[in-house]
Amino acid sequence: MALISRHGVWAVAGLMVATLAAPLPAQAERRMWPQAAATHPMDGLTTDEIRSVSDILRGAGKLDDSARVVSMSVEEDPKDEVRAWKPGQPFTRRASATLLSGAHLYEAHVDLAARSLLGWQEVQGSRGCADHRRADLRRRSAEAGPALDRRDGQARHHRFPQRHVSAADGRSGERPGPERPPPAQRSLCRHHGRRQQSLGKPIENLFAQVDLKSKTVLSVTDLGVVPPPPQTPSHAYADSGTYRKPPKPIEITAPEGSNVKVVGGQVHWDNWSFHVRLEPRVGAVLSLIRYDDHGTLRDIAYQISASEMFVPYMDPAPTWSFRAYMDIGEYGFGVLSSELQRGVDCPEGAHFLDLTISDTKGAPVVSKGAVCIFERPTGDPIWRHSELINNTAEVRPNNELVVRMAPVVGNYDYLVDYVFDRAGNIDVRLGAYGIDATKGVASKTLSDPTAAQDTAFGTLVEERLLAVNHDHYMTFRIDMDVDGTANRLVEDRFNVRRLEQGQRKSLWQVDTRPVTTEGPITMPLNAAQFRIESTGKTNSRGYRTSYQLMPGHSDVSLLAKDDPIQLRAGFSAYTLWTSAYAKDERYAAGMYPNGNPEVDGLPKWTAAKRPIEDRDLVLWYTVGFRHVPRAEDWPVMPGLWHGFRLRPFNFFDRNPALDVPPMVNARETK
Repeated sequence: MALISRHGVWAVAGLMVATLAAPLPAQAERRMWPQAAATHPMDGLTTDEIRSVSDILRGAGKLDDSARVVSMSVEEDPKDEVRAWKPGQPFTRRASATLLSGAHLYEAHVDLAARSLLGWQEVQGSRGCADHRRADLRRRSAEAGPALDRRDGQARHHRFPQRHVSAADGRSGERPGPERPPPAQRSLCRHHGRRQQSLGKPIENLFAQVDLKSKTVLSVTDLGVVPPPPQTPSHAYADSGTYRKPPKPIEITAPEGSNVKVVGGQVHWDNWSFHVRLEPRVGAVLSLIRYDDHGTLRDIAYQISASEMFVPYMDPAPTWSFRAYMDIGEYGFGVLSSELQRGVDCPEGAHFLDLTISDTKGAPVVSKGAVCIFERPTGDPIWRHSELINNTAEVRPNNELVVRMAPVVGNYDYLVDYVFDRAGNIDVRLGAYGIDATKGVASKTLSDPTAAQDTAFGTLVEERLLAVNHDHYMTFRIDMDVDGTANRLVEDRFNVRRLEQGQRKSLWQVDTRPVTTEGPITMPLNAAQFRIESTGKTNSRGYRTSYQLMPGHSDVSLLAKDDPIQLRAGFSAYTLWTSAYAKDERYAAGMYPNGNPEVDGLPKWTAAKRPIEDRDLVLWYTVGFRHVPRAEDWPVMPGLWHGFRLRPFNFFDRNPALDVPPMVNARETK
């Protein structure tokens, strides 16, 4: 469980260490924030609570000057207690923390009310951890100095800045074994200049193996000098060339005030209500999602959040073959959340939430504007019908509520949206932005004699610069509570029936059957529809109330099952999994995916084949997509969106948006 890094952001033991080796992202203002007491059992830790946890650990002799806090977060109360809680009632507050001390990793559990340490244990199988800062390869290795000098000569020849930085990509894709015990990592280099893309000028074919405990360079591998690209482009607006004419302003406004009510973490909009908190590891966590059905508050989902992101690159070169990242488990979507910009990332009238986390010494730090909540008109009708016989028309406008965050993990900027509309639908959307990860090659164009070899695993996006093919697999944990916790997952299979009489020869029928045990769904998602049904409640026609999971992007990993990086990311082999609810089963690749010595997470948990019919169950959906880079992705990518939908299916007695009033035409009222 060695300390690793992705482009200057450092992680250990499966979670981000925000200030261990690099400053927090510059685009997000980080500052102390006034204390706000927890008012809901699902609230994240407040500044005072973070201080209390640190004080308790110090008092118990567990957090001395040499120890570092890897993570600290609220420990949720039992689900039945949270579901039964009413505003104004008391609730317990507990916290969990992971600490790094020397080469050992520990977990702590704290009772905040009693100010006591409930549990303290070493994480077994961690195989050692270490503090680590950027290695100056030139100073620390006699082999690295000459190799960098040779590349500096190339830089001078091409009039490039001579500054280079050891931007260490952790060996997170490798499974540890006795032949290479952690902690160690490969350290990769690139040229770096002011206002230039840090990925635009890689120092290719050079990497070092670094011992994280002794901070010594174990070995340097130099596969030969590759001439750097002739320029390092900036993605800044000022360097984009001739600008097109600015458009006339288009704004989302609420002249009579917002329809969104946010109190602490509680959100109310239209008929929806839910709670939002921000966690260092997964970012936004939405809990207790309910819909007001004509005065009856009905459960839909207990909790929805991101769980894990697996990004493997498809190049067998020694400098690339190990690059396979767990962007959530190894780095943290919450810790790497960027400040959302008003009027650009979110409308002017959006409500912004701040993220409060612990730094490595146990002090509270705030990331301002990590999440925004806003409503917007879609420009589409929520429903409509024109009757040609009597020349009448009825149409209703659709508005939606968006909860958004923007984690920046190395070269990628992600937008994660949870979208609610007035017909009871929930869309979960992932937007991919940022910069392609690039490799230095010899070819300038496809006409060069080296082009066939150079472009075997990617696309030339600039002279001597290749954007490498890769995948993204983002798994969401979906704890559905459709009209309560007694649920089941059903398949509505589409079976073709042959007709023996009449002109028609065939049609299809729906055959509904339950999924009785947990595990991956191996049936093609286009051959059936999948619904989470209540086993105790029906609608007015007698159908069991349910919500349908409508797949969106659903690519699965093509890597070999025995590939070490695939063994760590077994969840990516299937789009949909289901499991029996377990409080501690939250992360699809397990609690500590960094250097995990065994298969963990979903494949391990569901091997028990626990029953899930008429039970509290959890769905896991992987938004999977392959990225073959293109010229238009460089030097910065336009956004590309993927996702899935949860929609009511016999949950209501009729169209829940039937009571949406018609839009009043402002011109008609004048």
